[in-house]
Amino acid sequence: MRDDQTNPRTAYAAGPYGPQPAIRKNARFTRPKLHDAPSQPPGGPRFTGGVTDRVIARLGLTAEALGHARRAATDNRTDLAAELIAGRHVTADRLARLMAAALDLPCETIAAEERLIGLPDHQPIPSPRLLKTCGTDLETKLFLQPRLEDLDRVAALLAQQPDIRRKARLTTEADIAAALASRSAARRIEDATLSLARSAPRRSARTVVEAGQAALLAFAACAILAAFAMAPSATVTVLHPLVGIAFAACLAIRIVAALPAPPEPEPEQGADVEAGPLPVYSVLVALYQETGVIERLVASLSRLDWPTSRIEIKLVCEADDPATIGEARRATAGLPQFEIVAVPPGEPRTKPKALNFVLPLCRGEFVALYDAEDEPDPGQLREAFHGFRNGPGDLACLQAPLVVRNGDQNWLTGLFALEYAALFRRLLPWLARRRLPLPLGGTSNHFRRHCLTAVGAWDSHNVTEDADLGMRLYREGWKIGTLTRPTLEDAPERWPVWYRQRTRWTKGWLQTWLVHMRQPRRLWRELGPISFAVFQMLFVGMLASALIQPVFLVLVLSTLVSALNHGLPGGLAGMIFALDLFNATGGFFAFVALSLPALRPEERATLPKYYALVHLYWLLIALASLRAVCQLARDPHRWEKTHHDLRARANLHDQRYRTEPHFSAS
Repeated sequence: MRDDQTNPRTAYAAGPYGPQPAIRKNARFTRPKLHDAPSQPPGGPRFTGGVTDRVIARLGLTAEALGHARRAATDNRTDLAAELIAGRHVTADRLARLMAAALDLPCETIAAEERLIGLPDHQPIPSPRLLKTCGTDLETKLFLQPRLEDLDRVAALLAQQPDIRRKARLTTEADIAAALASRSAARRIEDATLSLARSAPRRSARTVVEAGQAALLAFAACAILAAFAMAPSATVTVLHPLVGIAFAACLAIRIVAALPAPPEPEPEQGADVEAGPLPVYSVLVALYQETGVIERLVASLSRLDWPTSRIEIKLVCEADDPATIGEARRATAGLPQFEIVAVPPGEPRTKPKALNFVLPLCRGEFVALYDAEDEPDPGQLREAFHGFRNGPGDLACLQAPLVVRNGDQNWLTGLFALEYAALFRRLLPWLARRRLPLPLGGTSNHFRRHCLTAVGAWDSHNVTEDADLGMRLYREGWKIGTLTRPTLEDAPERWPVWYRQRTRWTKGWLQTWLVHMRQPRRLWRELGPISFAVFQMLFVGMLASALIQPVFLVLVLSTLVSALNHGLPGGLAGMIFALDLFNATGGFFAFVALSLPALRPEERATLPKYYALVHLYWLLIALASLRAVCQLARDPHRWEKTHHDLRARANLHDQRYRTEPHFSAS
């Protein structure tokens, strides 16, 4: 249940985008067709001659190209202009000018001072094909973006209605979308900034520790310190086995996940999901100070196997980062599926705030999220689409595996690659198959958009918004699954970059645990006892293992040194030593057992040698975790930027990451 104690599947949820009607898990989602064009006639677009034919003739297309565009318009249930633009036979601007000339109308962009008329206040809507505006001189204009197939009907209407002709202007879909986005920008940035802090404040990390939590934590700390002061030996005797048992329980879930599992039954073959047109897919990438990787990113996303007319790729940049915006514009020039969105500057300056700002502009039924350095498998979108269509009705999100492609650079990237192999190729699929809580990775998430908005999207104040979102989806009754087609990305090759990234991750996991443990009894009711225990094992285990695992290693080594003179302890002390030994070594063997079977052949040739340095790696994680605890108290919402360009590389002259200079034509 939500914070207002209402049922989230029957009530209206006040999300950051205004009231959202709650949607039953098995319901089919259909976008409202506001101001939309009439549906495609059977058999594809048909022409009646006249204006349409004159425009097509001016394009100078071959019969083959025109026929291919017409077939694509039928298959994708779009229109001829959309497919010609998607096929890069003509730009949207040139086509608008040709249509305007054929209709004897001006071709204009919508000026910033033009006020939009007849639309719902502040609500993002799909781009209409007709927009009415009023200028500062009170002159009304009708901005048209007609389908190429409808030009003859538009010409007939203009001939019959001279008053409409005087007001009519032709423009592009991008210009209409930009006018609508500008109109809603102030509301969207306010909603994105506050996000869950306004709609569900107890689910937001804006308040990191509530008063009751602070009092309880302070009481526990004081009680432990007092116990150590009054009876240190007895306190250690009691706490040592209790902490050891709790830590062993956290290790247990990873050991169970590492055990050989029986093969999963083949999924039942459903109907061909591609029998009809593919839906629109929205792809979001948040960018900040990423000029060095944008060209590679655009090339990777351009290879996604999805019709160009049915995909929108939004590169979300900070408005005060002109270098990244300029490079993004240069790299996407002539690629109609790409759009650059500038987020107004302001605190908190976080990735989830940028994503919340752009989400209302998305028109896709599905939303995919990538990072700046990502190289997704070209077939990943189709696998996700098949998963959603053939999966259960409550499937809200699919997580693709992340594979480190530079694991052979040094020991730091090698252990990072092993860590990702264990997490994304073994542990998360194991959790998903058993419908257990699953913390999402920060990239390569595929969502049903209506599920994402129904839970309030991302928390703009949580610096690991992915783990928090996975838990909120699970608490609302939605299922998270995994994919097999990977996304390649780079691990930081330099210690300072890795250290800052790991600090942010740990701080965000602390935020997420504190947020969801504000009402532990409610969390128990929503998750059930097994999932509640798994939640604790995952989050407490991840946080505690970094800090406590080195302690158990020291305890074991000190006991072994003492055993040289006095022998191994027996009785209760022997049992505690066995527990310490399990905690000190069990994590290592679980790590190996999870990661080694997941490695690809080329990874097996280079990565296993780094297992010898696992305990050093964990010690570094412990240092980053201590820094995260301090930063949580001092600067909880600070987002430490992880650079993905040459600044993250061990060899700054590495030719793999060389960026060629680009010069303007002037």
